[in-house]
Amino acid sequence: MKTLILTLLSLSINCQPMFGQERYTNDFESLELDSFPKGMMEIDGIFKVKTSDSKNVTNRRYLEMSAEPLSENAVIFGPSVKKSATVQARVKGFRKRRSYPRFGIGLHGISGYRLRVVPSKKVIELVKNEEPIKSVPYKWTPDQWVNLRLKIEQEDNNWKVSGSAWTEGTKVPENELITHLHEGSPGQGKASLWGTAYSGKVIQFDDLLLEFKQ
Repeated sequence: MKTLILTLLSLSINCQPMFGQERYTNDFESLELDSFPKGMMEIDGIFKVKTSDSKNVTNRRYLEMSAEPLSENAVIFGPSVKKSATVQARVKGFRKRRSYPRFGIGLHGISGYRLRVVPSKKVIELVKNEEPIKSVPYKWTPDQWVNLRLKIEQEDNNWKVSGSAWTEGTKVPENELITHLHEGSPGQGKASLWGTAYSGKVIQFDDLLLEFKQ
């Protein structure tokens, strides 16, 4: 029975065709604690598979970014993508007094677009080549999982970049929170997770989903 369960869990990290498009998922459940997932690459920072209680086998596992170094840390994952794509992940950050984390997800490589939550400014923003392109007001809830979703879709010769965020247990927004029209190619590369531990506490990532067309 245990062998069957492990086999099923191993399917949680995959890249497979689905209705004309490819899909990559990773929920970290089949991975060893304190390991770094194969197929991912650390750009900066230290990331390990963790759980809230290692003695309780029913607890969920997730990818945890260490609070140090205090820099913009990142990992990239999945195949290289250059066309329409959607990336989604759950992220949990923690506040310390008046210090807040900063975190996000990205598409098309480390210079591609990112959807980034900046609690200190009470905004969510789209970033390209390290520069904020557009921001809108956003109220972040500390110590709770928030779902982030970033989409890039072709519209004629341009590309529509849009993002959504919703706290775990709340309704998925019908409309995107933030949108931007990009002229020309948005780039090519892997999906990414980003975090800066300004609060001096870890940042956690889970339930990665990447859908794309090659």
